[in-house]
Formats: sequence, structure tokens, C-alpha cells
Amino acid sequence: MSRFDFSHPPFTHLSNAERQTLENAADIVFFDDEELILSPSKPVDALYVVIKGVVREMADDEVIAVYHQRDTFDARSMVAGHTSTRFVVHEEALVFALPRDTVLALTDSNPSFGAFFFASISQKFGAMARESGNRELQTLLTATVRDACSRLPVFAEGSDSILDAARLMKQRKSKSILVRHGERLGMFTTTDFRDIILTATPSSAPLHQVCHFDLITVDIDDFLFNALLTMTQRNIRRLVVMERGEPAGILAQVDILSYFSNHSHLIAQRLDRAESLDELAAIAEQITRLVSILSSHGVKAPQLGRLVQALNARLFERAWQLIAPAELVANSCLLVMGSEGRGEQILKTDQDNALLIRDGFDHPAIRGACQTFSDTLARFGYPPCPGGIMVRNPDWCRHEQAMRDQLYRWVLTPDGDALMNLAIFIDAEAVAGDQSLLTQCRQYLNSLLSDDESFYARFARAIEQFDTPLGFFAQLLTKEKDGAATLDIKKGGIFPIVHGIRALALRHGIGASNTFERLQLLAERGLLERELANDVGEALSFLLGLRLSHGLAELADGRSASNLIRPERLSTLERDLLKDALALVKRFKGYLRHHFRLGAIA
Repeated sequence: MSRFDFSHPPFTHLSNAERQTLENAADIVFFDDEELILSPSKPVDALYVVIKGVVREMADDEVIAVYHQRDTFDARSMVAGHTSTRFVVHEEALVFALPRDTVLALTDSNPSFGAFFFASISQKFGAMARESGNRELQTLLTATVRDACSRLPVFAEGSDSILDAARLMKQRKSKSILVRHGERLGMFTTTDFRDIILTATPSSAPLHQVCHFDLITVDIDDFLFNALLTMTQRNIRRLVVMERGEPAGILAQVDILSYFSNHSHLIAQRLDRAESLDELAAIAEQITRLVSILSSHGVKAPQLGRLVQALNARLFERAWQLIAPAELVANSCLLVMGSEGRGEQILKTDQDNALLIRDGFDHPAIRGACQTFSDTLARFGYPPCPGGIMVRNPDWCRHEQAMRDQLYRWVLTPDGDALMNLAIFIDAEAVAGDQSLLTQCRQYLNSLLSDDESFYARFARAIEQFDTPLGFFAQLLTKEKDGAATLDIKKGGIFPIVHGIRALALRHGIGASNTFERLQLLAERGLLERELANDVGEALSFLLGLRLSHGLAELADGRSASNLIRPERLSTLERDLLKDALALVKRFKGYLRHHFRLGAIA
């Protein structure tokens, strides 16, 4: 058995022969408390990996990083051959010392391994994303029938005719129905119509004469694999799902295959078929579970964000259709805004939504429907917005002309609140109703905007609202929260990128809402240097992924997902990439200051 743990990056990229080379060259070294390992006065001739104990990185008397078991230090110093900081043992440490010459030789022969030492920022983030795709896949053998069963049972009476059944199946878009006949329960499927035609059975014949009563069932909490095995063994395509002795659904073979291959497609089908808010509440829970599964499969945060945006849009649309009168749905436009509108909200956070109403239309149910919708989203797990940016707030439930008037005030008197509200509205996406209402408001907003550089500067200045938590010596600047050192990854990293790109897009008339699409269009039009656009995009992708992984961990612990991360829980590679990302944020903020001349505004 190997004495060296190759299960964490960048060592996962080494071949068996390369691992053997590295292990043969490695020394195990013991350091006592307070012993100095690296310092500016001595050359760096090794890369160190902690086996046990704690090592602190110090700049003067300040601790700028702490290294625990499996952490690596210090790749930058090893490449340079010297260090500007000190690495001091805090608790007796046992470490691997990997000779510098051996490590550098491996970086030359193995580009994937070398990328972690020499690649550009965007290449490093890309390598990290590919690494996450190689994680062990979450097994689907533990999935239950409840997870995949999306077909609610459709019932008919045994005395109903075959023609009645055909009409019912067409109406309910179902390929099978359950037939009640006395104490018996049978099933009638589209396949049975073939036999009816072949035997010339009249369409007026009662269902109990042609349906099948020898049903094969499965319990809703049984393993999905067992259901698939039963179908294979019995050569059948459907099972009746039972819950506490009563039929709860129909499980079709295609449902199982969909679950194994495309969970999102199954959820989308359930959303389309949902006929109650209770059903939607159950589906909303599945969306979070889908995120967890796909994240464990290595799907990157930007792609997850767009998928969740699509599913949430259908969830919100169906909820609005179930809550609001049909005439209100037809004469209004339901909007999602902020990160939800951009397609960058992966886990459930505060509601950001609004309702545009057609001028001249009124309905007594508007206020009640809006209140119910906000309450329903809270029930689905989307907490109310602390700032009240929800349809239940009259400020965000307006007729089109009233919203135009509001846009006029936000642009012409751009104080702090106005600019914040404008930024939120700019990211709006329509999810239900008449989308032309949003299009017309956007066109009006564009007509208000001019070449007033001072306006765009004031709009962009929000990037200065939060400090970047990266110190002079590249140390992560944390604040204590509940006895732990944390940093706010949204305020310190994600927001400056998102708002900076939003400001550039607004200035140059780019209508896309998604930050990555905005970046791509800015680069394609020569409005942002391609290399900077790539670096910013990869940094944002990494920060979103880091927030997602921490949010999922918080949910698993029974807590609400937050934007706070604990750097001490990151691997060495993740901490290094976080430092790179925050350094990129600082660089991008500097670019924005120059571009918008932020120093010239009071």
C-alpha cells in the first residue's frame, strides 16, 4: 500500500509510474512545536504535504494561512525557489518533503499536473472544474420509487365504456388508467386498444371486461432498482405504486430510465402535470436534491444555474397559474429578478420577483393572488426578501405605465436605493403571462439611457460597496462568526464581478441577463479584452461553485444555505484558487475604476 495519499489534487493527475517516482523521492520529516520550516532567509528546495499536525504561514506576526492534514505548501514558493513569508509549526508536524527538482520534472512531463503550478488563472480554474467531474458518482442504487414516480393515478369505473376510457386518457394525457370494479382494481392501457381492434370488441363494452386485474405492484419506498428488476423479470412496462395499501401512482419503465439518465426531464414532466400546490411543494424539494446529485457528478455551477432557472421558471409559472385567475395571468407578466433572473441562483435564497399588469386591466383578486404567491414560494423554501422585493409589495406589483414612471425616477434621480432597484430590474426575466409587457418596459428604459457617463459611473460605483477579503501578503481576510473564521464570498467576490459586468453591459447596450452571456458578448464585440473576460468568467464560475458546495454542506447539516465560507475547511488547492479568484476580483475592480473613472465622482 502506498504511504502517500494521491487522492487529492494535483496528485490525482499523476500516472502510476509518476506516483511511484514521487513516492520514491519523498522524505518524511518531523518538526517540533514552533520550529521554522520555511523562511525568506533560506531557499525553498521542497514541496511539503502535511501528514499530521498544524503549520502556520506568517507575515511578520500575522497568521495568513493555516495548513492541516493533506494540505500542501508552498507551491508558489517552490516554483520561485524562495518565499516572502515564514512557515512555522503550531502543533508537532509530520510532513512529506517532495524534492523541488522531482516535482518540477513532473510538471514538465505532465501538463495536467503542471497546470496547477504554472497555468494561467483561467486554466487553473478549468483544471479544477475538470477535477470535480472525476469525483465518485453518487450511486443511484439507493434511489427509491418515491423519487421517480411522477404519474398520479387516473381512475375510471368498471362500468365505464371503452370509449369513455379513450376520452379520459386523451383528456388526462395518460397512457394508462386504473379501473375500480367492486373490490377489485385493474389497469387499462393504450396497448389494450390493439387487442380491442384485433378482436373487434365494440367501443361500448364496459372496461371491466377488457382490463387486467392481475396487477403487479411496488411499494413507494422500495428501491427503484428493485422496480426495474421486476419489470425486466416480468417483461412489463408499468407497475402500480402503493402507499399504505392504497394506489399512489403509476411507475412506467420510461420513468425509471428518465430518472437514471436525466433527472431534470422527470422534474419538468411533473411540473407540467401538477394540479395542486401540494404537488408543487414536493417537486420544489426535488429540485434541491437534483442540484446535489448533478453537483456530485461534476456539473459546473454556471450550467447548474441555468438548469435550475429553467425548472424554477416552470415551477413559478405553474404556481401562478394555480393561484391567479386566468384573466389575470393573461393580462400580466410575472417576473423573476436578481440572481434568479440571471440564472445564477442555484440554491433557494430570497425571493426577487415582480408583477407587471396591462394598463387598463384591473381585477379584485390581484392583491390576494400576489400575497398567496409570495406565501406559497416561502412554503416552497424561498424565504421572503428582506427588502420586500416581491409581488406582495405594491411597489413591485404595478401597471405598465406606473412601472415606466418608476424607471424614469430611478434613472433621473439615481440615489443609492434607485440604482439598486434599477440593477435588480435590469436582470428581470419573464416566467408567466404576457412577456411583451416586460419587453415594452425594457424598450422604454433603453430610451431613457443616454451617453451621460456620470450616470454609468454612479451605477458602477456599487462595486466599491464591499472590500475584497484579500490582504497585502495574499492572506484571506476573515471575520469571526459563531466562533469560526469566515468570509462572505458573495460580498467579497461574486457581487463585484456580477455588478461590474452588469454595468458594462448596460453601458454598451447589451440586453442579455446572464453574467456569462454578458461576458461573452462584451468580448466578442471587443469591449472587453478576451483574456480578461476568460479569467473573470472562470473566477466567477469557481466562486459560484465554492458557494454551492458550502451551501449544500450547510443544508446537509440542517442549516440554511449562506454565503459564508470557512477557509480552514478548504483544501490547499481550493484556498490557493480562492486567493487567485479574489486577486482577479481586485484586478477587475481596478479595471472598472479606470473604465468608469470612479475616482472622478463625488
